[in-house]
Amino acid sequence: MPATQNLEWALGIRRISTIKMNEQESISAARAAFPRGLEQPGGALRFGLDALLLAAFAARHCEERRARLSQATAQTLRLSVAELGCGCGAALLALALRCPEVSGQGLEREESLLAAARRNAVALGLEQRLRFLHTDLAELRPESERKLAPDLVLANPPYGLPGRGRMSPSAMRERALRDADALRVFCRAAARLLPYRGHFFCIFEARSLSRLCAALGEARLGLRRIVPVRPNSHSPATRLLVEARKDAAAELRLEAPLTLHRKQSRQAARAVPFWTSRALAFCPWLTATT
Repeated sequence: MPATQNLEWALGIRRISTIKMNEQESISAARAAFPRGLEQPGGALRFGLDALLLAAFAARHCEERRARLSQATAQTLRLSVAELGCGCGAALLALALRCPEVSGQGLEREESLLAAARRNAVALGLEQRLRFLHTDLAELRPESERKLAPDLVLANPPYGLPGRGRMSPSAMRERALRDADALRVFCRAAARLLPYRGHFFCIFEARSLSRLCAALGEARLGLRRIVPVRPNSHSPATRLLVEARKDAAAELRLEAPLTLHRKQSRQAARAVPFWTSRALAFCPWLTATT
């Protein structure tokens, strides 16, 4: 090979190495900043604590499973996850970052959110493990169910009911906030996707526990665990982290409330939320939300 070709080849290899190094540095920076920096389209409901708490709740299950299967091979440990109504992907991305055995799909009907979720996965170096698919949960088809076949399903369904609260000027945001049938649609979709005794994890508003129990019961998702989430030790729970299993008996384990904030002065609370040590141990991403 002539000297000039040798030089061109060497320079080409060096350029490729530099590009790969820059990409890896960019991915490392995005992971260190997570959940800051996630792309979210205008007019959409912004992800918040609910998505991060849901991911942390499911991650705890994955870690418990990993401990039980400590002698298992990497192949056996693999866990397929689907997130219903994934939005920009925050919960599924968080779970995949924390649990390397997780791969799966985010299902979303809004095209702009899907595009953002895909770009977020690339930015975090997760595009080989996670796919984001355009899906209307109310119209799941048998071939889609067979193709997805997750071991575990995540969901953060809309809490609100039409007529309750102030209507959003954004139609996309309004659909994510209020939908009379959304809870039943999400629970039915989870039951159709999951195998026998597969796990369903969701977060829902505490005051609507009876509505949640009814929807789970109709979908034959047996309620197994609830973690109430409260803002501080003097307030009632505002959210419920819920675990259910398909075609399993409802044998409920009610855990101690997860208290998010320590007691502090009103002025200090406005400046920086003071997370409890238990909240940070449960969901380390909380530090990035302040």
